[in-house]
Amino acid sequence: MNVFITGGTGGIGAALARYYLKYGHRVGVCGGSHDDFIRAFPDQPELIEFYSLDVTSRESCIQVIGGFAQGSLDILIAAAGVNDGSPVQGRPLDFDRSNLILDVNLRGALNSVEGALPMMQEQGFGSIAILSSAAGLNGFGQTPAYCASKAAVNMLCESLSLRYADQNISVSAIMPGYIDTPLARATHPDLEKMPFLMDSERAAIKIARAIKRRKMRYVFPWQIRMVSRALQVMPRPFFRSQFKWSEK
Repeated sequence: MNVFITGGTGGIGAALARYYLKYGHRVGVCGGSHDDFIRAFPDQPELIEFYSLDVTSRESCIQVIGGFAQGSLDILIAAAGVNDGSPVQGRPLDFDRSNLILDVNLRGALNSVEGALPMMQEQGFGSIAILSSAAGLNGFGQTPAYCASKAAVNMLCESLSLRYADQNISVSAIMPGYIDTPLARATHPDLEKMPFLMDSERAAIKIARAIKRRKMRYVFPWQIRMVSRALQVMPRPFFRSQFKWSEK
């Protein structure tokens, strides 16, 4: 298969690239710098195709993804994403960072889909997966833009899934809980204390299986799925009383 992964030079994206490479597929990645790419794949850089790509650019996504695929693309995984980048406890809301989060996480995902979809329509099949988060199922005061971007991604995936199901194109919203990645550690220095923490290699296996099964929504691990459901049905006044946030 031809598999292209945005955000594929670190964290879950890199773990997915290693997974598909292990099973003999052709893999292309973008994300970070070439040095980030070499650090992510020190033993096999020649086996993975690296591209420099700013996912917030529509034109670049179309050009790069199309150039890798050369008319045939089996799987697109839009894993490029950012969060607050540092602990948020006690900090005022950073609107510059919030705009960046929305641009990369939402606009970048949409641009990546635009780069892949015409080829999949032409060939009559394909799988698209966008890396969302369980944080997109409820709003939390410490990460407004991140929660909003992932909630929007969830709805985007559901809508696209319904729109293109009759064209044999699956669209999956992948919603993990806490995964041990550099991105997560930047925001949560005490990540080890977070509930149901999972390493990125194990997460990649679960995500790849969900894509293969063409799941429209995949929340994992199961404990996070159950907690998220409970929070969703909780009366909102009670939810808000339990998750108040203060910048003081």
